[in-house]
Amino acid sequence: MTFRNAPLLYLALLAPIALLVLWAAERSRARLARRFASERLRGVANTARPLRPWLIALACAAAIVALAGPRRGVVRVAVPATEANRVIVMDVSLSMAAEDVGASRFDAGKAIARRLIDSFPGRVGLVIFESRADVISPLTSDTSAVAALLDTVEPGEIGDPGSDLGSGLGAALRLLTADPTQKGDIVLITDGEDQGTRTDGAIAALRARNVPVHSIVIGSGLGATIPQPEGGELHDDHGDVVRTYATTDVAKRVASGTSGELFVNPFAAHALDALASRGNGIAKSSMIEIPVERYQWPLAIAFALFLLASLAHRGAE
Repeated sequence: MTFRNAPLLYLALLAPIALLVLWAAERSRARLARRFASERLRGVANTARPLRPWLIALACAAAIVALAGPRRGVVRVAVPATEANRVIVMDVSLSMAAEDVGASRFDAGKAIARRLIDSFPGRVGLVIFESRADVISPLTSDTSAVAALLDTVEPGEIGDPGSDLGSGLGAALRLLTADPTQKGDIVLITDGEDQGTRTDGAIAALRARNVPVHSIVIGSGLGATIPQPEGGELHDDHGDVVRTYATTDVAKRVASGTSGELFVNPFAAHALDALASRGNGIAKSSMIEIPVERYQWPLAIAFALFLLASLAHRGAE
């Protein structure tokens, strides 16, 4: 027998006090009856009346036990759950600052990433990359914390200019393989530029692990200049203005090579609904034990004792 709120049982110590008070009151009542009531009236008094203090005290004790919430036995219930992991891989190269989609590519990509993080029914991790990758958040079920970390990221965050998709995908795969008990996927958000040499190797490793990569390309193929934080536009070493062009070739190869999907500028209201709700998880059922409440037993006893105390009061002097 266990109790939901065991400290309440200390209130049962008040039952003996209540018994003494009621017993003293009953003695006082009996003395007054002998003094002022006639012998004929005392002869029809209820002979069970002396039991009333005991009945009330025991009823109070039973009510306190019921209030403490006694439990006995358990019921095993199956709780279905879908376990899944997802890693958001965000391109933070300087080209993502280009403003050719009504806003910067990066701001548009962050809005998409935030939506995917908020709607995902599992654990989420966050990786950013330029010419190298950096893990911003490991896999966690605290999606609000991941979204808050995402808000702090800006283009050029890592400080290694360039864009190596393979490094970002490799870092994401390491996060997923650290938890082999759960299935997972990767969402790559980029403008498609890839200046690294590790992408093909990353695709092969992802395919071997059966990890799909869903590629989201942000930007225009017409090209755009790259604004600088201090003002003006980015220039190359020869002093020429740098133009960046969004491309789908590498992102498409990554998606098709890993059985993922390719999305290009998915800004429509429901363009990512399928991806946002897709958990790619493993359906599991865990058994939990729920204690069976038994407060009805002492409550019924308390009710019966109060009823008997009321009956004992009938015919009182």
